[in-house]
Amino acid sequence: MSFAHGRVLLLLPLALAWAVYEWRSGARRLALILKALSFAAIAVAFAEPRISLPRTRTGVVVLVDTSASITRNDLARASSFVSEVRRRKGGNWMNVVPFASQTRTLTKAEWAGGLHLTPASGEMANGTNLEFALVNTMGAIPAGYIPRLVLLTDGNENEGSSARAIAELRQLQVPVDTVPLAGRPNAGVRLEALSMPREAYAGEQIPIDLVIYSPRAVRASVDLSAEEKNLGSNPVDLEAGLNTVRVHARLKASGATFISGKVTAGALGEASFEQAVQLKKAKILYLSQDPPGTEQNLLQAFGEAEFEVTREVSLIDKGLDSIQLVILNNLDLNSLAIERKSRLEEYVKGGGGLLLIGGERQVYKQDQQMDALDRALPAKLAPPKTPEGTCVALIIDKSSSMEGRKIELARLSAVGVVDHLRPTDSIGVLIFDNSYQWAVPMRRAQDTALIKRLISGITPDGGTQIAPALAEAYRKVSRSKANYKHIVLLTDGISEEGDSFDLAKEAKAHQVTISTVGLGQDVNRSYLEKIAETSGGRSYFLNEPQGLEQILLKDVEDYSGSSAVEKPLTPIVERPAEILQNVGMESAPALKGYARYDAKLTAETILGIDPERKDPLYVRWRYGLGRAGVFASDAKSRWAEAWVTWPGFDKFWMNVTRDLLGEVNRSEASAQFDAADGDLTVTYRLAPGSLQPASVPPIYILGPNAFRKAIDISKIEPQVYRGRVHVGRARGLFRIRPVIDTPTFPEIGFYRQEEELRDHGSNEALLQQISALTGGRFNPSPESVFEADGRSIYTTWQLWPALLGLAIALTVAELITRKWSGITQAFRRR
Repeated sequence: MSFAHGRVLLLLPLALAWAVYEWRSGARRLALILKALSFAAIAVAFAEPRISLPRTRTGVVVLVDTSASITRNDLARASSFVSEVRRRKGGNWMNVVPFASQTRTLTKAEWAGGLHLTPASGEMANGTNLEFALVNTMGAIPAGYIPRLVLLTDGNENEGSSARAIAELRQLQVPVDTVPLAGRPNAGVRLEALSMPREAYAGEQIPIDLVIYSPRAVRASVDLSAEEKNLGSNPVDLEAGLNTVRVHARLKASGATFISGKVTAGALGEASFEQAVQLKKAKILYLSQDPPGTEQNLLQAFGEAEFEVTREVSLIDKGLDSIQLVILNNLDLNSLAIERKSRLEEYVKGGGGLLLIGGERQVYKQDQQMDALDRALPAKLAPPKTPEGTCVALIIDKSSSMEGRKIELARLSAVGVVDHLRPTDSIGVLIFDNSYQWAVPMRRAQDTALIKRLISGITPDGGTQIAPALAEAYRKVSRSKANYKHIVLLTDGISEEGDSFDLAKEAKAHQVTISTVGLGQDVNRSYLEKIAETSGGRSYFLNEPQGLEQILLKDVEDYSGSSAVEKPLTPIVERPAEILQNVGMESAPALKGYARYDAKLTAETILGIDPERKDPLYVRWRYGLGRAGVFASDAKSRWAEAWVTWPGFDKFWMNVTRDLLGEVNRSEASAQFDAADGDLTVTYRLAPGSLQPASVPPIYILGPNAFRKAIDISKIEPQVYRGRVHVGRARGLFRIRPVIDTPTFPEIGFYRQEEELRDHGSNEALLQQISALTGGRFNPSPESVFEADGRSIYTTWQLWPALLGLAIALTVAELITRKWSGITQAFRRR
């Protein structure tokens, strides 16, 4: 017993002293005793005495899961269990609370004719929040009862955090008894695992890997859709047990979207899945020296692949961060500056993609040092292997207009050509004015001193007659057995055309190329261009003769060092690879030619050509963080004339280019949903070495039902930025995007699906954990629910009301004793 105001008890001695004093002088001692006891009771009542006594009555809240994952049989079992518990309530306290994502009260229909629990309805049914149910009902138990919660559920929580609830219940010492419900049966097919990229390029085949469990062998189908548009059905044969299945989805859209799928297996039911994917168009830097119009088929394939193509060569200098693939098509690699080659190598090292499409412009340079671009490519141009060598005829205009600096540079240029040739090559120098003559008759280039002396004797005079000299040079060169035959015509004047064009056509038919060089303004430009173009050569025009030597030497190098093989050959599949799937290489027609390459040791040769030489046709490798490939033939109607009309042409080039797509200085963006708090966390990890942004642009999350919120993104550590936003119970596709496009903070997507109906069975491990950690019991019987298990709760009783009542009773008794004689007399008179 304790007193709230103990000092009031000091009045008791005064009451006792008064009673002793009156005892000696008074005659009504019984009334005195009663009055003294009344005063004492009042004094003690003012001290507010109280006493604590143990009680073992239990207050129970029964929580019943009525979410969508609970079956009718589970609800019937739960109703029976709760009814039995209620029958055994006795003097204890009990309340029944159904719950799903939130708690609710029982309806009248559920109570009518006994307890019959019904499933939750509406949005509430699409979630199971054990934390909300446990934490928000334990305070409903009245004071004076031993608290206990009884949880009937399948344990498949998908909202909130039961761990947080356990911690709070342990602190408050509230035990939780758990009764497992069976949940949805696992008798049919179910999805055990899903793997698909969260980012992809528009137009590419997105791989979706599924692990499907089937209780028996069955024919099933995987139906895919995106944004409610059907993407097709994929039939699959499932064996008993776990099955790994890969299907593909292709989307031409860009931006964040979601892909959903359904595995349907007849009587075994179905299993569904959904996931967001961020789609963007791949950007390609396409550099080509193919004649206009000849690239149409290749560019159409890029369009079908949803590529964004740019030809801005200056991007190599400005930066290739926004480019996923650089394609060099039939490009004279020697025309690229050393600095640009180095930037391309660094681009591939950093994660970019590089594709070289050979073509006739690939020229081998003897004693060439491996440059930066060579290092990045998986194959190196091979030297010519023909013993016949090269035959070159230089036709030099020696008319009087060439006098002075022009003829001097022409002689120096001819000498430079001689120095370039091998001893097995042949050279002749034909000079002309109104007539022609061989200053250097066609001969082997081994006696360079004699040839140079003959060239130095060339002097200018006379007029200009090109056609006869050109015919003579062609006559000599065409008879040569050399593998490469080339004529260079150098003139500064105008001449009659004669039969030059017919001769150029004949030259091309006999693999003789003719290049033309025009000096000064007084040349027949169209005439020289047409001769070169018709024969497969090149035309050059100089206003001043200073660059003549470099141009002439380069032209002869290009046409005398070719590694091209021009004969019909059918591609050979050296290694079946994913890029050849659905291409139909078995029906690929022959190519008319290719440039010879030597594959590097660690490169992967996918296609070969020419079974005798074992030359590679397509080879690829990984270089640093990026990928590079070399296709030895071309992609136009010169060597690939039959390919451009082949049905597999587009598919082949789409697969090859997609395989090489890369990313440079790319930020990694991700979004994760925290079911415990209903928050979406967005994280951006900047690429190592990338520049820190001066500021973070405004970033918003856009979701279903006009959901729109700003995200506060802040830097949490070097190269890492993070933000958090509450989305609550909203489900569907969320797009997280900045107000301006930036590679540092790219747009991403997150799809939050309805998880409730994906849950099967009962999570008994979680329920056992809840019971064990809170001191409750797992799967108790109804009759044991109200057992105190040795626990008791002390109830405090206030005694002052009883003492005041006692004081009143004593006062009444004292009054009766004093008036007793008068009362008896009054009754006697009656």
